[in-house]
Amino acid sequence: MLSVAPLYHLKVRDHFKQQRGTWNFFAAAGRKEEQLASFKTELLKNTYKFQPDADSFIYDKIAFAKDRLELGDLPVTAYQAQYNTELNANIIYLHGEAHLVFSGNLTQSLNEEELLAVIAHELAHVKLYSLSDGELEVADRIINAIANNSTSEPVYYETARLFCLYTEIYCDRGAWMVLGDKTPVINMLLKIATGLAVVHADSYSKQAEEIFSASPATQSAKLTHPENFIRTQALRLWQEKKEGAEEEITRMIEGLPELDRLDIFSQKELAALTRDFLQAYLRPKWFQSTLVTSLAKEYFPDLSLDEPTLSTAQLTARIAPAHPGIKEYFAYILLDFALVDPSLEEIPSGRAFQFAEEMQLSAVYDPIARKELQLSEKKWPYYKQQTLAAYAGIKES
Repeated sequence: MLSVAPLYHLKVRDHFKQQRGTWNFFAAAGRKEEQLASFKTELLKNTYKFQPDADSFIYDKIAFAKDRLELGDLPVTAYQAQYNTELNANIIYLHGEAHLVFSGNLTQSLNEEELLAVIAHELAHVKLYSLSDGELEVADRIINAIANNSTSEPVYYETARLFCLYTEIYCDRGAWMVLGDKTPVINMLLKIATGLAVVHADSYSKQAEEIFSASPATQSAKLTHPENFIRTQALRLWQEKKEGAEEEITRMIEGLPELDRLDIFSQKELAALTRDFLQAYLRPKWFQSTLVTSLAKEYFPDLSLDEPTLSTAQLTARIAPAHPGIKEYFAYILLDFALVDPSLEEIPSGRAFQFAEEMQLSAVYDPIARKELQLSEKKWPYYKQQTLAAYAGIKES
């Protein structure tokens, strides 16, 4: 179950492995011994290190979780942060060693099973990055390095965000597998988030279901960790459906691609759809004037308007489920090409109205066109009728 990485992680890995220079650079940038020694020294300055003989309540759970996660002889050292009162835990995996850091009074706030759950969750990070000969850890460093660069495109930031969210979903699943029960995992998440001494996983699970019943399209908006109601719902779905839950979990994490929140994959898909859209929209020879073709080349320098296009039904099927912002994007494309060449007069505007109707975009296109053209309520029907008539005239000639 945990031997297969999330599909999203594999997609990110495969994407960057195709960029051999970048991949080889990060894959070769291993941690040197002196770097590890320096890290350990800094860690010791700011933490209290738990000892295996004196703190068996922690190390026994580490051993149990390691065994269930098949992490073999992985060296794990546990610490208590000295200057951080926030309830939290994190793990650092360097040079084949894991360093587990608790902060706040987490070890006192959780019961035995809940403490095991947080330990198992953190060790599942190591399990994930040990898959595929460590390639997922390399992919993680690449996407986060690019996303954290202020000059990078937003798609890399979104890709890094989704990579993190799926990591947490995987690690929650790892904790569930170690304990065989989602209840202590959910309780652990809630106690860390709320600081409450007593919480009830069953009631919170019902609360999560109520959220999705009221708003089925709800998706995560967090940066590094999904909201607890999403993590709770994902655990319930996984416990009930196993691999059959992946589609629903993907929807909760990714949702519909939004124009201002595309990752590298949805950007690529939107570019392909835009190319198909333009080839179909600009298919009429009369439409392919110098100005129109030049604008099309700004979208895709290698665009050929003579290539075969998708059918209306195929294009509509791809656009119909899109986010409203994506539909507005296509509406503005229609309008831009309708107005770019004044020598074509009203004919392209009629073509835009007709094509919007074929693509089932009229409800989106008409308000945008009226607003951008600054036409009154009285003038709008006349303008639309006139341009459609001009387009019909050229089709009949």
